[in-house]
Amino acid sequence: MKKFRLRILLAFGIMVSLVSCSNDDDSTNEPETETETETGTDGHVFKESLMVGDNLLQEVSIVSARLVDGTTADCYKLVFKSNPVANGPYCPETENDIGGLGVYDGNTNPGFQVMKKALWDAMEADGYDLVDDDGNVVIADPAAGPPPSGGACLEGSPDNDLELTFLIPAEPKMGTSNDVISTVEHIGVSKDGIPLTGDPPSATQSQGGPGGGGAIPSLDPCGGHMDPSGYYHLHFGAEAMNEVLISNDITDVSCTNYEQSETVFIGFAKDGYPIYSTRDADGTLPDDLDECYGHFGTTTDYPDGIYHYHVSSTQAPNLPPCLKGVAVNTRDAFSTN
Repeated sequence: MKKFRLRILLAFGIMVSLVSCSNDDDSTNEPETETETETGTDGHVFKESLMVGDNLLQEVSIVSARLVDGTTADCYKLVFKSNPVANGPYCPETENDIGGLGVYDGNTNPGFQVMKKALWDAMEADGYDLVDDDGNVVIADPAAGPPPSGGACLEGSPDNDLELTFLIPAEPKMGTSNDVISTVEHIGVSKDGIPLTGDPPSATQSQGGPGGGGAIPSLDPCGGHMDPSGYYHLHFGAEAMNEVLISNDITDVSCTNYEQSETVFIGFAKDGYPIYSTRDADGTLPDDLDECYGHFGTTTDYPDGIYHYHVSSTQAPNLPPCLKGVAVNTRDAFSTN
């Protein structure tokens, strides 16, 4: 497997993606029916007991929603508060400070790395200007508009009043083809109610800098950051983050905001199948994962066996690159208000 799974957005689309890590797919599928019914469990994969109930803003309910294949299905509706966990640090103040993490796709020293002087020197060598004459790093909030022309370290601001709504199919079904996750596409929801999201935007194809780039999104040591809308989301399975850091020879930072575990339940993918950390419940590293990092097997939560995903202990980012099941259409699977 490739060590860095970067997808470079093209043309104008990347400019929009950098300003927001949200995916605003204008699907023509109908939204969910607003009539809510009593929750049930027969034949359902979703388990409310696996989620952190203190972060829920209302009772979990079942709604009827249109899936991407045009069918209608019962889905669990989850409404979580935004930013329920500690996060940061992000951009360092000066070139001599240690910040969070970045994924750089330029010519000089590309890859997943710590935000420190080596990164800024590489970007300066590629023609960007992210450090001023006093050694201060240029930091920009992506919600405030295009970053400076020479590029910037991007760091968003939180909005703790947002409500995050997720729709998870009650009875997952396999699709006829893989749903390949594109950059910043919604993947699912963590047990804490945090959106799980595809790869962060390209640094070289964004607004600002020579050739239209140089704005690099900052990630904290657990692999997440603020969307320009103000909600924290993850580009990594945070519970396996330190495995990824070690695998990529990163020792300057570590993930301390999430308890690290090789076997823990992480969340639900938007197709309804569960996501686990890097290993099976017995501690073995699965050797039969498909191209979406999934397989059928038993877990602590599903002792009779179920198809489920794992996150990678080596890839950066490490979330599943595709999904096997059929999800609610993109706009309705995850929304904010």
